[in-house]
Amino acid sequence: MAGAPPRYDAAPGAELSLYGDALEPGALVGPWVVEARVHPGVTAWLYRASHISTRAPAALKIVREQYNHVSEVLRRFKQEADTLQALHHPHIVEVLEYGELRDGRPWLAMEWLEGESVDQWLAHRGAFSAAEALTVMEELGGALHLAHGRGVLHRDLKAQNVMVLPRAEGFTVKLVDFGIARVQPPEGLSGLTTGGAVLGTPVAMAPEQIRGQAVDARTDLYALGVLLYQLLTGQLPFEGTSAVEVEEQHLHAPPPRLGERVQATPALEAVVQRCLAKRPEDRWPDVPTFLDALRAALAPATTAPWAVGIYVDVRLPESLEEPTDDDLDARDAALDAARDVLEDAGWMFALEGGNAMLAWRLLPDEARTHAEEDARSHAEAVLTRALKASGSVAEVRVYAHAAPSEVTSDAQGRPRLAGSELLKLERWAQGGAAGTVTWADGLIPR
Repeated sequence: MAGAPPRYDAAPGAELSLYGDALEPGALVGPWVVEARVHPGVTAWLYRASHISTRAPAALKIVREQYNHVSEVLRRFKQEADTLQALHHPHIVEVLEYGELRDGRPWLAMEWLEGESVDQWLAHRGAFSAAEALTVMEELGGALHLAHGRGVLHRDLKAQNVMVLPRAEGFTVKLVDFGIARVQPPEGLSGLTTGGAVLGTPVAMAPEQIRGQAVDARTDLYALGVLLYQLLTGQLPFEGTSAVEVEEQHLHAPPPRLGERVQATPALEAVVQRCLAKRPEDRWPDVPTFLDALRAALAPATTAPWAVGIYVDVRLPESLEEPTDDDLDARDAALDAARDVLEDAGWMFALEGGNAMLAWRLLPDEARTHAEEDARSHAEAVLTRALKASGSVAEVRVYAHAAPSEVTSDAQGRPRLAGSELLKLERWAQGGAAGTVTWADGLIPR
């Protein structure tokens, strides 16, 4: 499909063909004109080209001469073209055209991606932020989920095969190179990969892939975990001086922890560790499940502050069938005394009734142990003062609890407890003995 005349050097009689193993600028490939060589792959060259009529850019992939009669290479090249043409997704490189040169070498024209691969990005800019890594995983995950749904496994997911494309705000990514993708054959037909074949790149190969065993979507999820680790740390989880050394680590070495290189929450650590599990059955079962866990692990920590509440319940004994005015005055005196203690210490009040009140205050993020001791001290002071004020006529019960709380402002601009476990008194302010302070279990965070 390409038959432009040979190019001539300036020297008389010196002729240079445009169509050697490596095509020269000016070579015509279908309607595409080669502009420059981009990458000399093992089995195929990659070129930048432009359309002869529209001048639209394209990436041309052309099989090298020495592999033009290797049936497996040709078959896989055609499979990549067919696979990409069937996978229409915003984060998978788009195929524009497919054909053959006059000597039979197949070529594939794909959209030109103006950007750099993830490994180049890492080399220039360092590790991705957690938010950036999530963007990459979300976009790649969507692409892989589509492919898996069509029975296609990538099997060579790695930083070199993910392109980062700058945008006005942030970036987007595209997955390229389905050259060794495994396509699920129709029922009753054998696949392109026979048992025992080992295909992929050692830096990201799952153990079953290294052993030439059966592969499925969890094989790509292992590689996705390798990439996630690399995005967050700037380094591969397993490195060595040879492919064999790296493969041995994938097979037998425990995956390194993120926390050894960067700060990572236990939830994020768990997501990556499960991706890198040696046995497929121990990994995430599919891409959506993995993404759900990753989103949860990278969700911003709650900004709700912790608050501590003290609930004071002052009642007259049930034995007093007809309480006197003195009895009622004693109860009120106990409540007033409790209120004075809390108000003087700067506590705010969320609820006040005829025989009870709920006071609260925020717990600082720092010095939390001191805040706990302070709250306990105030609760004991409330009990002591209330009992004294009532002359032991009333039964005084004091409860204390701490929980994340939503704080807003009231009409006067004062802090108001708007949403909190503290307001659900039936869950924690019940059953205490008269004359005691009851603390809910483990409620003051440290």
